[in-house]
Amino acid sequence: MHTSDEIYHRVLWDPRFDPERFVMGIAERGAPPKRVALEDFVPGGEIPWHRVVFFEADGHVVWDRASGVDRVGEVVDGLVGPEPGDVLAVPAGHRTAVAWLPPDPLWAPIQHIRRAHDRQIRRWPPHVNVLFGFVPEGEFPRALPLVSAALAETPPFTARLAGVHWFAHREGTTVWLDPAAAGLEPWARLRESLELRFPLCGGRSHGFTPHLSLGRSPDPHPLVREAEALLAPMTARVTELVLLARRGDEPMRVRHRVHLGTGDVHHAAEPPPPGNPGPPPAV
Repeated sequence: MHTSDEIYHRVLWDPRFDPERFVMGIAERGAPPKRVALEDFVPGGEIPWHRVVFFEADGHVVWDRASGVDRVGEVVDGLVGPEPGDVLAVPAGHRTAVAWLPPDPLWAPIQHIRRAHDRQIRRWPPHVNVLFGFVPEGEFPRALPLVSAALAETPPFTARLAGVHWFAHREGTTVWLDPAAAGLEPWARLRESLELRFPLCGGRSHGFTPHLSLGRSPDPHPLVREAEALLAPMTARVTELVLLARRGDEPMRVRHRVHLGTGDVHHAAEPPPPGNPGPPPAV
């Protein structure tokens, strides 16, 4: 049975649902449950999740804590929801990510720049985060089927890495290579499919700009000129995403690979691709 917070976030973020059609029942001491419109409920407010005792859609009970009813994924008066189990509303951490790693032949010029400018080179391989933060590694067994379902919806595509840009921060800038020069659509589709299944991950309030970080600098212009001189436009097939996790003081490592178009999962953890010129991980 799903938890009340999972049902709430499932309804709120999946576009197949209309939150206006949902009502939540809130337990009241010595009185019948109070009915509250789902859109009026404030997560993390005065009402804890254990006091949410039912959900209704168009007057039909679709989730009930006492009886074990869990029918949000069924058709209720024309309401079509996701299949059961396709949302994992677990708070995100910052030691895991769902990302794309460029193929090994593209690493050399990228790592050459990162060695001089990226303090995170010992912690991260060259990567494009599609969802970060992500659920803790202990939740990967539950997360993998959902990642597989999300990636099965997007076929492999060709990415063009071209154009160097920067994000401005309060102190300095992050300079990055654009992996979406051939078009944002497939990246956005991947991101949306994952966000629907992991509604508490990804920092959605900040938007999504696919990027491959090259380094940080107080003044981005010298680094941009250097990167533009060294990085000719490159293309690569995006055929899989990886689940990265960092354990203890070690760097982010591939724990699972999930293929686009099929959702096939390779469970064996793999080391970074051989022959990469990056520095060894910190001990």
